[in-house]
Amino acid sequence: MKYIIIFFLFFYFYSYANEAEQYQLENKQEQITEPVKKQEDLMDINNSFITKYEYGKMLYNNPRGIGCNSCHGNDARGKKMVDFKHQISDKKVFNCTLIVPDIKSIDYETFSTKVNSKKNPNLKFEKEQVCEKLIYYANVMPTYFLVEEEIEAIFYYIQNIKTK
Repeated sequence: MKYIIIFFLFFYFYSYANEAEQYQLENKQEQITEPVKKQEDLMDINNSFITKYEYGKMLYNNPRGIGCNSCHGNDARGKKMVDFKHQISDKKVFNCTLIVPDIKSIDYETFSTKVNSKKNPNLKFEKEQVCEKLIYYANVMPTYFLVEEEIEAIFYYIQNIKTK
């Protein structure tokens, strides 16, 4: 009987200690979260384990298989991709060059539209602009189906790329 009473008292005090500890933790959590909520109202806090810059860099280098860096370069300044010849008839041969544009100085609206566009809008070309027309309508830029947060992160990274 003595052991039963000791066991009961031990169990009672142990459960009371857990309740008291839980109560203290809840109070501490409330004290901690109140200032954090106020700070969140004042500024946008990113609670992720990587920064927006790091996330943008990761997406820029490989968003869905082919990274932006493959065509636009590591510095986003664009580069010459390829030279090719286009022959219309036996007589006419056009020497064309595909140059990927600089996206470092592009505005966000244009960037966001281009990243998720499936095809280029119709555009009129002069008769002698054969290469420009071929490149434009080839729509070389792949469609990635990125969400707005990913587009913002890539744009942020591009605007803040550190050149070596």
